[in-house]
Amino acid sequence: MFTPSSIITRCYPVPGSNRSIRWNRPLFPPYGSYTSIAPSPSRRDRLRVNDSDFKIRLGQLHEDIVAQGERVLEQATKAVDAYFDHDPELAREAASMEAEVDRVDVEIERRSIPLLAMGQTDEYAIRSVLTIVKINNEYERIGDNADSIAETTLDPRRQGSNLPDTFRVMANSILGMLRDANRALADRDATLARRVLAFDDTVTEFTREILRHTQDRVAAGDLAVDGAFRVLAVTKSMERIADHCTNICEQVIYLETGKIVRHDPDGWTEPQNPDVSS
Repeated sequence: MFTPSSIITRCYPVPGSNRSIRWNRPLFPPYGSYTSIAPSPSRRDRLRVNDSDFKIRLGQLHEDIVAQGERVLEQATKAVDAYFDHDPELAREAASMEAEVDRVDVEIERRSIPLLAMGQTDEYAIRSVLTIVKINNEYERIGDNADSIAETTLDPRRQGSNLPDTFRVMANSILGMLRDANRALADRDATLARRVLAFDDTVTEFTREILRHTQDRVAAGDLAVDGAFRVLAVTKSMERIADHCTNICEQVIYLETGKIVRHDPDGWTEPQNPDVSS
């Protein structure tokens, strides 16, 4: 029952007459006639959902970047084996993988950028996204160099040559660096990443040895100049793959420690905290 204070009286004129209609109606609807409306989610609930979505999407991206690492390792291995075994069919397989590497590269970058707009303030979460973007670029460059090695194998001008044993040892070592860099990323292992960095000077020595060997063969008339250029081009591609491996390991160390690895003339040093005073 409604009390007088809860009832409103209104008069409505009847068109064409001086009469009016008086209507009494409750100020509020009768009890029980309200429709139940769920309260809107609180800011805390929205942040909780957003954080959960971020972690799921970041986890998927991590799996995809690890898979990309395995893909370029397979491509590089095929390219190197094809070069030393003079196997054009295997070289074509390596070259054919380039399109898929490029496609995944673009896809990972497209999916990474929106994560930065999800409002994460946790430093590790932000570093995780930045690391994926940077390492994704390194893998794409490794794929480019593997493709260059494969194309050299398919070059009809390539001559059979007695390559130094150092050349194959260097190639196998660099493939090992890539394998360990992939594992360091997959396991987020900064210790393994540091071990990969320590091998960089050895690659430099390998490169110098191959350069000296090639120069000696050209001087002795055992190798034509254009053949020497092709040998050095493959050597350079392998050296660049090693450089990209060290870049990947730098990012793994940054991800796990928040510290930046610096490269100075004396070699790799322990990670140093970034200078934020300037």
